Amino acid sequence: MSVSRFHDPEGREFGVPTWPWGLAPQHLRTRRQLAREGLRPAAECEAQVLRARGGSRGPLKAHLFDAESAVPKRVPSRAQLEALELARWTRSVAACERRGIDATDMREVIEQARTDIAARRRGAGRNREQGRERSR
Repeated sequence: MSVSRFHDPEGREFGVPTWPWGLAPQHLRTRRQLAREGLRPAAECEAQVLRARGGSRGPLKAHLFDAESAVPKRVPSRAQLEALELARWTRSVAACERRGIDATDMREVIEQARTDIAARRRGAGRNREQGRERSR
């Protein structure tokens, strides 16, 4: 086997340590590999792997992170998940309307969901305030 042009563990040519696709050390992982393990990077990328691809686009690059210094993924709050769901629905409505599809029913669902979320948050705020008054 000949040495690949992407084999640069010292980082002299590319500025960061670089390995050919599939030959990086075991402790280095991509973001997706870390995510599958329930982790996220704790620091900047430490290395990269490169794979040649045809044409003038240059090599395909994947940044690598040290799995030993990775930290657990953050868990989104209920409010964040609700906001993402509303945004996804809103994008769907916009896509329907761009294609000439009537999305009036979906707009009504979105408005009702926003109303329900606001009412739930107001109720939660009142419960917190009542809890503070009782503890005084």
